[in-house]
Amino acid sequence: MFRQASREAFFLKHSETSRIRACPGTCSRLLTVIATCIGLGLLSWSFDRGSINVALSAYVFNYGFFVNAVPVLLVFFLLLTLSNRWALSTVATVLLTGGIYAINTLKLQYLRTPVSFGDIYILENLHVATIRLLSHYLNLWYLAGGLLLVIVAIFSSARWEPAFFGRRRWPRLAVGAATLFCLYGIVSGSAWVANAYNAKRLRIIPWSPELSVLHAGLFSTLVNTNAERFRILDVPVDDDAASGVIGLPLPVGALPPTASHDAPPDIVVIQSESFFDPAILKDVDSTDAELPNLKRALATGVGGTMKAPTFGGGTLRTEFEVLTGIPMAAYPAMSFPYLQITKRSIPGIVHVVHDAGYEAIAIHGNGGGFWNRSKAFKAIGFDQFVTAADFPKDAAREGWYYADSAMTDQIIQKLTGADKPAFIFAISIEAHGPYLNIPVNDTNERDHLPAPADIGKAGALEYRNYLYHIRNADRQLGRLWKFLASRNRPYILVFYGDHLPGLQQVYSAAGFDNGGSAPEQFVPWLIVGSHLTNQSRHIHSWALGSEILSSAGITLPPYYRLIAKAQAAIRAQRGTAEAEATEQGVYSLARLYMNGELGSFMKHASKENGHAPAKSP
Repeated sequence: MFRQASREAFFLKHSETSRIRACPGTCSRLLTVIATCIGLGLLSWSFDRGSINVALSAYVFNYGFFVNAVPVLLVFFLLLTLSNRWALSTVATVLLTGGIYAINTLKLQYLRTPVSFGDIYILENLHVATIRLLSHYLNLWYLAGGLLLVIVAIFSSARWEPAFFGRRRWPRLAVGAATLFCLYGIVSGSAWVANAYNAKRLRIIPWSPELSVLHAGLFSTLVNTNAERFRILDVPVDDDAASGVIGLPLPVGALPPTASHDAPPDIVVIQSESFFDPAILKDVDSTDAELPNLKRALATGVGGTMKAPTFGGGTLRTEFEVLTGIPMAAYPAMSFPYLQITKRSIPGIVHVVHDAGYEAIAIHGNGGGFWNRSKAFKAIGFDQFVTAADFPKDAAREGWYYADSAMTDQIIQKLTGADKPAFIFAISIEAHGPYLNIPVNDTNERDHLPAPADIGKAGALEYRNYLYHIRNADRQLGRLWKFLASRNRPYILVFYGDHLPGLQQVYSAAGFDNGGSAPEQFVPWLIVGSHLTNQSRHIHSWALGSEILSSAGITLPPYYRLIAKAQAAIRAQRGTAEAEATEQGVYSLARLYMNGELGSFMKHASKENGHAPAKSP
């Protein structure tokens, strides 16, 4: 009995001593974790405020501040669970967070828009062409330095840092399980995450990503966007707004006049990279000498100014609107339509011309995987997609990629070999930025181009580099126009800019004639060809398809007729509440069109109004 009591006393004393010894270590770890969380939260917020160039105190300690730190902390806990090393996890989290905010700073600098969740689609569809493009904007030395620092941290941690959890499995497993549960909720857009990152709580402004980040922080905005993307096409139709457009009166001249051709004309559409007329800048009196073909086409054909849905980048947004007639604004959560829409068939102008007997060909001097165009163009209806891989190896290069002259060579080759009317949609890339160090084949010509006064040395170089390349675009417009006119067969040639370029040096020193900001400016559009008379008007890029079909003599399908009518009404109502209501009606019609429900809706609307049913689009 005495021995048993002694043994029990020994074990009791030993266990108490172990608990006393364990308590300081456990408390120390807990305090370390708490301090790390506070530090990472404050550091990530300072990165956030710095990337958008506002004071650290802006919206600090509001709801967005706390939930913005959660993704950062989850990454830290994930790394801590996997590596079992505190210092390594902390350093890696700081570097990763800082890297994302550095990218956000660059994107705001070049594109005037913050990092968005849609950018992840670029990483999911990463190709050599994508990496090559991004390398022009990033300082590779900084990237190499960051990678070296990570390698040093991993080596040092493995050699000298003790295991944070020691040999105890259960605390490590519990932290890991909780972390994975939260991360899965964020990635999958779970209901509880959507509620925690509710737009109202975060003060998200759907039409202003910059204000959203200001109010809620970058990571909070990304999580909110991710939760919303699962319902990206699930946007309700406003029946009254759609019916309002259908019931709009049709004044004389509201629709673009349908041209009369002896035979179906060839249709060539040029989407010119970053093309705008610098004459809208202050201190640029005229660009007649630099862009003579643009000016001649606008003076003889149909054209004017066009509102594009993007600025500085995001070419596919304008491209999508032109090819489908569907405004990007119809789906507010959508940023990269070719990557986010997974429908096997996407309606639009290509299907219309295909049904009219045309062969539809797309041409682009970049990789087909960029922006997921290869898959998207099949859904849009193209019969053939000519990419950089199909260009001759000795094809001319200008700027970062193939020259506009090489693209024109491909267009002429396809037209020469066509045995039926051709619809060719060509996407240029020569004038793609960044522009300060963009390659220029003829520096003497570049250096003699005029530049605005008082924009500084860097601004003048950036401007001349840009003007040099769009001057080449104008030359190829003239060359292609001359070729089409010499063939003695009907044609129409369409040319437009996809967005204004990101000339940050120029815009910061030189304003615009109308006093607006760079993202508020318009790009030119024009159509020249057989049996067209000179007309000038302002349009949205989603209305260009109606202009193309009418100029080609193709009867407008119901959807294109409706949006052409709506465009005319918006132009007449510009700046009024009626114009906003009409635009909302276009968005609802676009959702019906995308879902294949427009025909039935129009029949129902006609019955309600006592009219004859309209034909299905």
